Amino acid sequence: MQKAIVFDLDGTLLDTLEDIAISANHALVTLGFEAHEISKYRYFVGEGVIKLFENIFAFNPQTAEVVMQAVHLFEEHYAKQFQQTTKLYDGVSKLLTFCQTRGLKMAILSNKPDSFTKKCALKYLRQWHFEAVYGAREGVPRKPHPQGALDVAEALHVKPQECYYLGDTMIDMQTALGAKMIAIGALWGFRDEEELRMHGAHHLCSSPTDVIKLLSTI
Repeated sequence: MQKAIVFDLDGTLLDTLEDIAISANHALVTLGFEAHEISKYRYFVGEGVIKLFENIFAFNPQTAEVVMQAVHLFEEHYAKQFQQTTKLYDGVSKLLTFCQTRGLKMAILSNKPDSFTKKCALKYLRQWHFEAVYGAREGVPRKPHPQGALDVAEALHVKPQECYYLGDTMIDMQTALGAKMIAIGALWGFRDEEELRMHGAHHLCSSPTDVIKLLSTI
């Protein structure tokens, strides 16, 4: 029997894409590069801030110094405006209330920097109780390495096999499988069904309401 559920943050609980894109584009323009359309960021995000800019510069490789300059500019800007357009996805509040009422322990695991992950949780998700909220932490490998998910299970005092894991990218599915958790793909997020299916999703849900239905039957 499952005792806990681990949530990805961006693209799963919160629609953060526009705020991330605005801050990333600010960094790019400041450094003399062209801005990108917001929609393109669906495929840039998911692996942390450094990887965000490495993905952006994939076809125009830059030095590590330039990447870190972009990271610094992004983080400085994002800290001031991360809440401008970010919002909960429709149905997420009902899903979280359902999980809490059902007695599932809840946690968040993100590749967003730990400080921003905690800020977002405090700003948007404070009415629900999360026993662990982890972003990218120094000394802990980022997802898809399973260490963060295993740390969450330990913090919740449950076995990894007793956890659901809900996320919207292949990174999340790989993380869940690596940690031996039940991988649920969120199709309302940043990536598509094919990606999630190809990377091992045990279940696919089109909306948070579908997750409620799924958890009510398994």
